[in-house]
Amino acid sequence: MICAVLLVISSVLVLLLFNIEAKAFSSTTYKQAFADQRLYERMPQILASAISAFLAENPNSLPFLKALKVEDWQNIISTILPPEELKGVADNTLDSTFDYLNGKTNSANLSLLPFKSRLVGESGINVVVQILGLQPACTPEQITQIVFGLLGGEIALCNPPPEAMGLLAPFIQGQLQAIINIFPNEVTFISGAASGTPNDPRLELNTVRFAIKLSLFLPALFLFGIVIFAVHTFRDLLIWWGWPLMIAGGISVLLALFGSPLIGWILQLVIQRQGAIFIPPVLAASLGETASAVARQMLQPVMIEGFIVGFVGLGMVVIATFLLRDVHSDPITSI
Repeated sequence: MICAVLLVISSVLVLLLFNIEAKAFSSTTYKQAFADQRLYERMPQILASAISAFLAENPNSLPFLKALKVEDWQNIISTILPPEELKGVADNTLDSTFDYLNGKTNSANLSLLPFKSRLVGESGINVVVQILGLQPACTPEQITQIVFGLLGGEIALCNPPPEAMGLLAPFIQGQLQAIINIFPNEVTFISGAASGTPNDPRLELNTVRFAIKLSLFLPALFLFGIVIFAVHTFRDLLIWWGWPLMIAGGISVLLALFGSPLIGWILQLVIQRQGAIFIPPVLAASLGETASAVARQMLQPVMIEGFIVGFVGLGMVVIATFLLRDVHSDPITSI
């Protein structure tokens, strides 16, 4: 009886943990969850809120940047990167993050090339025009100052008249090109020790993942224990294996159907408390927001596998109850 109870518990845990481990460390899971939650479409708003909060908390932020509202940043981000290109940046960032977590690389990087390529074109000029449009009207002296030092130092930004923008556009583009050349093509937001070294922060995580994979042997161990302690005939085998497997499958299906809010809440706590070690804050906030959708992605295979396990167990019970009920069963050792 003890082995049967432990078989039920271990089977449910293995189905949950194995699928969560497999799904949690795949970028595809989060891409699908982002799409389900329409997060890609809301990415400009999320990034704008993060930038605005960062500037408000940073005492060294430029005053004219602090003056920009969340709506202003949202318009600027949408101008620089349209939704499809922003989706590509987010997907590449997810891929880089999980390549690092899975030990394929020793760092995770964010490519700045999409930003840089658009800033040197018309989009960059439009962004500067948006920022200037939020400033007080320019004096003639300030227009001259912009021409000779736009964004190049301590200058008072202002809103030039529309007729002056045609004159200022080439200077704006030149200054943007000079600024963009300073920035690297990519930035590393996760950098750790080489894989397997003592200072690698993934070692503890890999230990937990390895333990989850080893747990696959637990149900097999308890199945063997049932054979040793409770089975004497083939009918006994079907009954003692069938009922635990049927119960374990049924519980797994129920957890898959109704457990996503609970799993999502646990994931959100883990991301909030531990995610900062591996995941950039903006991405961690996005992952936390989609925790329930991520949980549904993780639990989908649990429902399918739980149904299969439960169906196999039910088949064993039916055969033992109705087909072998009146048949003399030989000892299990004679099968």
